[in-house]
Amino acid sequence: MEYFITRLRHYFNFSFAFTIWLLMGLYSITDLSISKMTEIFFFAFLSLIALFYIKEKVDYRKRKILFSTKGDYIHRLYKTVESIGRVVKIEDLLEKFVQEVALHLEMNNVYVLTYDLQTHQVISTGKSKEHTQNQIDEDLLEKLRLGDIKKTDHFYIAFIHQDVNYKRILVVDHHKSIYLKDEELLWLELLLLYLNNFIENTKMVEELLEQLKHMKEADKSQLPWLNKLLWLRFEEEKYQLAQELHDTILQEQLHIAREMDVCIHANKKADIQSNLTKIHNHMITSVNDLRGYCENLKPPLLDTLGLNAALEKLIQKIHRRADFVLIYTIDRLYLEDERLNLMIYRLFQELLNNALKHSYANTVEIHLLETENGFEINYSDDGVGCKKDDIILADSMGIRGMQERVQAFNGQFSINTNVGEGMSIRIKVDEGNHTHYFGHDTYNRRPIHSRG
Repeated sequence: MEYFITRLRHYFNFSFAFTIWLLMGLYSITDLSISKMTEIFFFAFLSLIALFYIKEKVDYRKRKILFSTKGDYIHRLYKTVESIGRVVKIEDLLEKFVQEVALHLEMNNVYVLTYDLQTHQVISTGKSKEHTQNQIDEDLLEKLRLGDIKKTDHFYIAFIHQDVNYKRILVVDHHKSIYLKDEELLWLELLLLYLNNFIENTKMVEELLEQLKHMKEADKSQLPWLNKLLWLRFEEEKYQLAQELHDTILQEQLHIAREMDVCIHANKKADIQSNLTKIHNHMITSVNDLRGYCENLKPPLLDTLGLNAALEKLIQKIHRRADFVLIYTIDRLYLEDERLNLMIYRLFQELLNNALKHSYANTVEIHLLETENGFEINYSDDGVGCKKDDIILADSMGIRGMQERVQAFNGQFSINTNVGEGMSIRIKVDEGNHTHYFGHDTYNRRPIHSRG
């Protein structure tokens, strides 16, 4: 009762405010009597309340949008999915799911049953009761599909997951006294969809681990191919970092050491003071460079302020070091996979560092564009360019690394360059698509707005 009263108050507030505004407009442009204005007020007020009620029902049926006065169901769904996602075994996953459902729906009799598709028997799981199995219609169990929630005389029955042999069913015993509201049913439906994906992913991980276990037992040793692959990747990353530190920070430290040696052997006090000032400035520069390397390894703004802020700071750093004009566009993206943010940052980092080191360009353009299903990065410069085959084979500009990053996220990567003709790179990622390559002949540039 409190729920419906609160909902009615919600409709009342919106309807009353808009009706008053409507009457003020009518009063200013017409000469209607007070009685007519009163009639219009009640007609418009009641019509708006009915409209809000109908809109809520249509939104629930067609768009899965709900009005709720009991907490934020989207936030509750997020917290529940986050809690369930920490579990790594299917049995623990189902147990955690039952706990979350019982907690949020404030019901005690919640459990999971397993229906054997071969023997057509219901297998008891956890704290389910024996009489429950006999009261559930087998035809209903077989007809249940993903996302279905059915209400019977005694239970709410929901489909969780199905494999070759078994179908897992959620049972919520309502004792003919508990009625789940629309938003609670929708919350449960969405949670079931997430849970089905969790179970599928967990099964794949368990199968992969089982395969690795058998391979290891068969060889009676560590998996050589996996160890070799990981070792090579670690060594490549360490080599790149060592090379960067050697060419920058280490050279700066050697220079500081030579300046200190001069200062130690200086005879005049004025010379000592001057040398100390130079050494101090060099140390500040070295510390800033080292801080920059730390930020490159783990960009702090990416986790705190988001992708756009991190890219803006990266571009500001490039502006201070670059001799070319940098034109860029950064669209705000709304990606489901948050790991893509780090990949986009690394791609920007690699492309702009390549422009600094290798392009000798007068103008560099880089654009991050939102697409219908993901994003697109377009890079171009008017620099010296090179032969495409040479740059891919030598991997002197990290092209292979960028390709691997893009392929890992089902992306597309194309490069177009020639000696004296600059370079253009196009990267496109559509979440969920299969990986494939495309050539520069399919490169169609869309109109964009840039800023310097």
